[in-house]
This record gives sequence, structure tokens and C-alpha cells, in this order.
Amino acid sequence: AGIIGTLIARELSRFKLEVALLESSSDVASGSTKANSGIIHAGYDAEPGSAKARFNVLGNPLFDELCEHLDIRLNRIGSLVVAFAPSERRTVEQLYRRGIRNGVRDLQIIEQEQLRAIEPNLDEQAVCALLAPQAGIIDPWEIAVAAAENAADNGVEVHLNFPVDAIEGGNGGYRIIGANGEIRARQVINCAGVFADRIHQMVA
Repeated sequence: AGIIGTLIARELSRFKLEVALLESSSDVASGSTKANSGIIHAGYDAEPGSAKARFNVLGNPLFDELCEHLDIRLNRIGSLVVAFAPSERRTVEQLYRRGIRNGVRDLQIIEQEQLRAIEPNLDEQAVCALLAPQAGIIDPWEIAVAAAENAADNGVEVHLNFPVDAIEGGNGGYRIIGANGEIRARQVINCAGVFADRIHQMVA
């Protein structure tokens, strides 16, 4: 029940399905989600042609609609990659070209005067910067809570304090066994974050 699990559960709740969201902790977003930086990346970092580049650029604008539906604050503050010496300009230019190849909108390189107008507290050695207006920040915990509540309102069963001890497959489904009971399911979606490998090994 981190940000991935809760959002998937919310999406599945749109359909005529019986969905259960299992969380080992006593509350949602208690793992990696609560420690996430909350940055909505513009997409200039990822290697062109990679799945990360594709989904970063496709996913970025989806947060506007998502946050509106969940009544979550989204701050499109943009991001700056600053060159503090003439020799660093090449890196800024490389990131710009990579971002353009990835399809990032409104990306631009700004020079010292415009940079200082945007951020006057920068070191005087700042030469130029890559400006990505599409970047933003959110509260990952807030989104996970809102998505879980929305999913529950739509009929998803949320099981907290349900650490998964074993998964048995067979007969076209799975038996998910925990200390507090068991769940039978036709499909299992593994959203266990840093513990995803443990869940995977239970059925591998």
C-alpha cells in the first residue's frame, strides 16, 4: 500500500472486480513512499529510447488530473540544473538535447541574467542553467492515503497489518498466506517496493 499499490488499486476499482490491497504495516505509505523525495521529474535525465524516458514523459502530465481528482496539492515549480563554471555548460547542453529527444516540453537553457531573475540567491559563479518548467513536487504520502481512501470507497478491501508469509499457486489462482489470515486470488500484483524480491521468490 505504497504510492504504486494504492494507485493501482484505485485504478482497478473502476472495473467490476474484487480487489484486495494487502499492507504489512499498520498504515499505508509506511515504506519507501514516505521517504520519497516527491519530485515529479520532467524527463530529461533518462536515457533516450528507454522505458524510463518514455514513461517519465508520458506520466508527468497525468499528475495534474490525478491530483485534481484526489484533491492533492501539486506544485509545478520547475527545476534548474545549474552550471557553476563554463566547463559545466557542456553537461547542461547534453541534458537539454537528451530532454528534447525524450519529448520533454518547454525545456530551455537560460543564461545568467534570466537565471538570477528566477533564483537571485544562487552563487555568483552560476553561468547558465537548464530550466524544466514541467518538473514539480508532491507529497507522496498524501497521494497514497488519498488513493487508498478512494479505492476503499469504490469497494477495494484494504487489509492492514497483513505481512505475507507465503504464496501458494495452483488451480488457476493463488493462496496468499499471512499471520492474520489468508486471501485467495486469481491474480497477484507485486508492489512490495524494496521487498518485491521476497514476494517474487515466493512464487518463482
